[in-house]
Amino acid sequence: MRLFLTAAVTALAIVCAAPAALAQTPPEPLVRVEGLRQISPHVHIIPDNSVPAVPNVGYIVGDHAVLVVDTGLGPRNGAAVHEVAKKLAGTKLLYLVTTHVHPEHDLGAQAFPDSTKLIRSTDQLKDIAESGLRLAKIFASRSALHAELLKDADFRKADITFEREYELDLGGVRARLVAMGANHTLGDTAVWIESGRVLFSGDVAMRPQPVFASPHSTRRQWLASLDRLKALKPAIIVPSHGPTGDGTAFISGYRAYLIEVRDRTEAEKKAGRTIDQVVEAVTAAFGDRAPDKGRLAGAIRAAYAEAP
Repeated sequence: MRLFLTAAVTALAIVCAAPAALAQTPPEPLVRVEGLRQISPHVHIIPDNSVPAVPNVGYIVGDHAVLVVDTGLGPRNGAAVHEVAKKLAGTKLLYLVTTHVHPEHDLGAQAFPDSTKLIRSTDQLKDIAESGLRLAKIFASRSALHAELLKDADFRKADITFEREYELDLGGVRARLVAMGANHTLGDTAVWIESGRVLFSGDVAMRPQPVFASPHSTRRQWLASLDRLKALKPAIIVPSHGPTGDGTAFISGYRAYLIEVRDRTEAEKKAGRTIDQVVEAVTAAFGDRAPDKGRLAGAIRAAYAEAP
């Protein structure tokens, strides 16, 4: 467990520190609602433009209701996301789900009116109970704007909870919410829209390297989750961060990456090397193919803990 915790703390520190290292003045972590675009007959998104601490926000529009996916960082972003939802929904009922409970995905939920139905998996409830607002405090320390956006932010209580899957009939289109288990976090949730074959994959499959951000996350579980997502045969993948993807390229890429990490790590451990030696050796083997060395180290440590 200590290995997992070390990997999680390292990964989160990298996530929070990386933008400052990339530029003296990082882009503002604001959801740019003017970027709203339609990607299928029932699905609209606001792209994150690959800005750190900004999620890809989704709207699934049915005849009777609209489901919003992710909220942005804090109430100010949440309010902007809600305004777009109101324009798309009119008088229709609003539902809200978050792909996981990290601040930029979840802590804008309180800006939505009480009439909005927030849906959470029981895994998300466990994640909130276990981690609380610790990560929000780290995010708030990044800049004055981060602190302002997260001032008084808190987790909103769920109106609907589910264990494994929850199907939502929006009128003419159905959204299936799937609890994926401990991958990036303890409470990763995917959203599948069979009409149009659109998948909101969260951080479980995207272009940037995987981050093992929970002490409960395992390489074995992540691979099983990728197999579940691949079986859906999505036409469009909307990840938590970064560009959308066609087909299953993100899924295949993550799967190949995690398998290589597993195989190289197991071989090094079998040879009697320590965890630090294994991290060094496997990192060197990946070279430029894995540019984020902090994320790679987290994956290696998770694989080392699971290796026989």
